[in-house]
Amino acid sequence: MTKEAIYRIDGITKVYRTGEVEVHALRGVDLEIDSGEFIVLLGPSGSGKSTLVNILGGLDTATEGKVFFRDEEITGFGEGELTKYRRDHVGFVFQFYNLVPSLTATENVSLVTEIARDPMDPAEALEIAGLPRERHDHFPAQLSGGEQQRVAIARAIAKKPEVLLCDEPTGALDSKTGIRVLEALASVNKDLGTTVLVITHNAAVGKMADRVIHFADGQVARIDENETREAPASIAW
Repeated sequence: MTKEAIYRIDGITKVYRTGEVEVHALRGVDLEIDSGEFIVLLGPSGSGKSTLVNILGGLDTATEGKVFFRDEEITGFGEGELTKYRRDHVGFVFQFYNLVPSLTATENVSLVTEIARDPMDPAEALEIAGLPRERHDHFPAQLSGGEQQRVAIARAIAKKPEVLLCDEPTGALDSKTGIRVLEALASVNKDLGTTVLVITHNAAVGKMADRVIHFADGQVARIDENETREAPASIAW
């Protein structure tokens, strides 16, 4: 079966300007990401990982270069087109869960399913993300950090996005809880065919990926390909 590129990244540069100070976050990145891949992005803080993912997700814009999602150039989108692109195609998971404290787990997921084109049932999304059914009606304050992150994953996947972009999704969690969250991401990738990109500082997480993209100084330093992917449970934190 031939692989199909979901993202094509051509010469992406990002410069942040504050007065006369220029910070080069990305310096001419070229990359292709295939549909259904599980990608881990590694590199020190400030190496460009989050900037690239934010551009792919339509949360930030490139200074130069082009990004194609399938055959559409998202770097040419206006604000309205970017909003539609994010709503229809991309799910986000961040280090901090950003749940609405006054809503239950189910209600937090329903916030997305009420506006999505073809959503899954909130209970189904929570199940895929690994939250036990007896916790679905709990409020965030009644859930552990790992359970809250699984609600955040459920919220992100409930609209059936083609891409799930995760920025340090296990950064605030201990190893045991972090592995459960990684298992949820692996399940989304395998069972739904979602393309998953995970930013992490934990090099061991790379073992569960199809490819590991290493960043340094705003550039792709190297790409490692795994012949076999390890299960999250086998990863030493």
